[in-house]
Amino acid sequence: NTSFDLDWHHAPRRQYVLTLKGLGEIEVGDGTKRRFGPGDIMLAEDLTGQGHKTRVISKEPRVSVFIAI
Repeated sequence: NTSFDLDWHHAPRRQYVLTLKGLGEIEVGDGTKRRFGPGDIMLAEDLTGQGHKTRVISKEPRVSVFIAI
């Protein structure tokens, strides 16, 4: 199992995150969690405040492309 856990952090800039492989879970400040798998696109724009947590929840590594906007 490949583990990857980032505690609370902000996006470094507004960016799209496209998941190519693996499965990730993002948790936001109100406790909401959402999973992102291959083909899913997330807009990361939490530049201030509490930010979010990121976890890889698949056995394979999560591979993503980050597109700054």
